[in-house]
Amino acid sequence: MPAPVREAWRQAPVREVTTESGQKGWLVTGMAEVRTVLSDPRFSRAEARRIGAVVIPSAVLAKPGINDLDGPEHVRMRRLVAGAFSAHRIRALRPRIQQIVDGLIADLLDAGPQADLVAGLCRPLPLTVIFEVLGVPQEDRERFSGWADRVMATTAYPPGESLKALESVVTYMADLVAAKRRTPDDSLLQELITARDEEDRLSEVELVHLGCGLLMAGNESTATELGKGLAALLDNPEQLAALRADPSLVPAAVEEVLRYAPLSARENAGQVRATTCDVELGGVVIPAQSVVFASLPGANFDPEAFPEPERFDVTREGAGGHVTFGYGAHRCLGAQLARMELEVAFASVLAAFPGLRLAVPAEELANAQGRLISGMEALPVTW
Repeated sequence: MPAPVREAWRQAPVREVTTESGQKGWLVTGMAEVRTVLSDPRFSRAEARRIGAVVIPSAVLAKPGINDLDGPEHVRMRRLVAGAFSAHRIRALRPRIQQIVDGLIADLLDAGPQADLVAGLCRPLPLTVIFEVLGVPQEDRERFSGWADRVMATTAYPPGESLKALESVVTYMADLVAAKRRTPDDSLLQELITARDEEDRLSEVELVHLGCGLLMAGNESTATELGKGLAALLDNPEQLAALRADPSLVPAAVEEVLRYAPLSARENAGQVRATTCDVELGGVVIPAQSVVFASLPGANFDPEAFPEPERFDVTREGAGGHVTFGYGAHRCLGAQLARMELEVAFASVLAAFPGLRLAVPAEELANAQGRLISGMEALPVTW
């Protein structure tokens, strides 16, 4: 577990902090308190954006995105895409996800017996899947990956370069919307175009920004959890052996990976809100219009919620109580899709590579720096 996360939950569950960028706010790390922040309307995402506290790339766009809205406006946008991520629709995707994973594994085996699983599996899998769901041409993956690296950066690239990449993504999505109007298909993006053109349920700007948001969100987080999850298994041989002995544990292992592997090493990693009034939380009063950082890694390592939280255990009971996908009204729409991808990938890798092991010492594995989501730079393995 990263040191900042470890120290976060060892201190008070609600405390004042100053971030590395100099922003003052309140860090919330206790599981109960984090859930309150994410579900209580007094902690507002829209207010956080209004006062300039939100640091994700969408904050620079003139029109708020789905995650920057509260109340009825958020519900309206969410309903437009919720059906595409229903349990039924996700189950129907499983054969195609399995086919994609099988193809990536076949390429790894052909090039083996050494490989970088980040480049060969973790990154291409979720990108391929979300491209297909949205109806984005697969030949544009490399170009989009370059943009995404810059859009999701905090300090890895100059701010101007990140903004230029975001503008490129928005322009690309606008052009794609225009192309689908000329040649319709059965993609999720086409459904959103119909909602715009025939039902007037969102504006043109909302349509383009929603497409951009879904494309970005459906990629980076899953790739990060897949890489860190495989690394955790390879670094814990007894857990890997338990999973090999009983593949029915894969769904439980996925939940433990999601709990155990933080998307970012920053202590304030998670979701940002701002208070709309004075709020008492965790025994302290947070003043109105205060920035609040709901630390998802902190909550996932709360010892009151998860005994011995630093222990990686694929048989852990209650691991699914994590908040990696958020909580409340803004809970990640793609949570079930991410779970599906992780389950298929873990089960397939274990079956295809019985002798899989790290090709370097675990302490040499490094996470990307200067990014909102700090995925692994590489995962060198051999078999």
